[in-house]
Amino acid sequence: MKIFGFDISRKADLTIDQIISRLEALHGTAAGVSVTPDNCEESPTVQAIVNAISMRIATLSVMVERKSRDANGEETREQLPNHPVAKLLKRPNQWQTPVEYWADAASSLVRHGRYYAIKSRGVTGPIRWLQPVPAGQIEPLMDDASLTLRFRIETGGGQREYAQSDVHYARSRSNDFFRGESPVHRARDSIALEIAAQRFGASYFGNGAMPGLIFSYMDGIKGHINAEQRNEFIGRINSMFGGGGTFKAMVLPYGMAKPEQMSIENDKAQFLETRKLQRSIIAGAFGVPPHLVGDLERSTFSNIEQQSLEFVEKVVLPYVRIFESAMERDLLTDDDRRSGVVIRFNLDSVLRADFKTRQEGLKIQREMGVISANEWREIEHYNPRAEGDVYWDQGPSGQNAKPDTTGAAHDAQLP
Repeated sequence: MKIFGFDISRKADLTIDQIISRLEALHGTAAGVSVTPDNCEESPTVQAIVNAISMRIATLSVMVERKSRDANGEETREQLPNHPVAKLLKRPNQWQTPVEYWADAASSLVRHGRYYAIKSRGVTGPIRWLQPVPAGQIEPLMDDASLTLRFRIETGGGQREYAQSDVHYARSRSNDFFRGESPVHRARDSIALEIAAQRFGASYFGNGAMPGLIFSYMDGIKGHINAEQRNEFIGRINSMFGGGGTFKAMVLPYGMAKPEQMSIENDKAQFLETRKLQRSIIAGAFGVPPHLVGDLERSTFSNIEQQSLEFVEKVVLPYVRIFESAMERDLLTDDDRRSGVVIRFNLDSVLRADFKTRQEGLKIQREMGVISANEWREIEHYNPRAEGDVYWDQGPSGQNAKPDTTGAAHDAQLP
């Protein structure tokens, strides 16, 4: 049995306290907070990062296409909606929609650095569904003789091994070349510091922003007779006025002076600055623009759009490519790969500029003869128009355009 990557199945002589102490040593941090890929979202910044990446990927459509070349040697793409893999990705399994499947898969890849799913087949034929497996329950093993992977999965009834051909897996970069590394482990001290600051703030304000009171006795008063009475007094104060009892009326015993409040000024304790700094450090460790984790100090209306595009290109795109290459390796057959079948996420919806900028770019392509009116309309999700497949050759007026080789009339109007 494994807990957070620590195998305790062969350690029957260990006590629970010893196991817990070893786990704390394995995942402990200088801030005194244990950080793992499973609990890392206690950090608000990590939660924002995981949500931003996973939900962006979950909203993308996945297409199966065949790349080939026409008679002129130009590359063409043909969508294959009836391909078995295209049907599989439309319904990955019996309990997850495609959006749910990709949100969970991307979350696992971001937090653990790897994602696994068992390929379930019928007696014959293509893959019927993909059964996701929690990353903490599966261990990849390299067979030195055959140089192939096998996967050991922890189940309720023990362990089971699967061959590489039975598992779909995607991973990020790795030091040993087959286990994906979790970015959470690499940045765990920074994450732990933010979680510790979060807990401190919750405790501080949960006590009415009153971290402590100092009680003193009036002159000439000896105070409580013994420690038991003193502890009983302190216990009553804590139970009556701590937490939700803040600002209730207090009657002090005779001889007790007005209490002095101990306060911690957040600006002097660097509490706010610490939280801001950790937010930026964690965002940088995941390569996420600061504005997506709530840091808007250096963001403006003019650069947030550019930062959003950079987020897609530099953060979402690498994860998308990891999934695409893994699916092409694990889900396609050798015949599919030889015939040019590929799997691609459609990134058009997240890479689209604002309406005005997009139309200006399309207008330039139209006037330069790069696209036709119908291709422009297709990009904007409009139906084609009659005689809209003509390309301009010498300017938008169409007066000096070369004769259309297809015999169609020239289209001198923008769509």
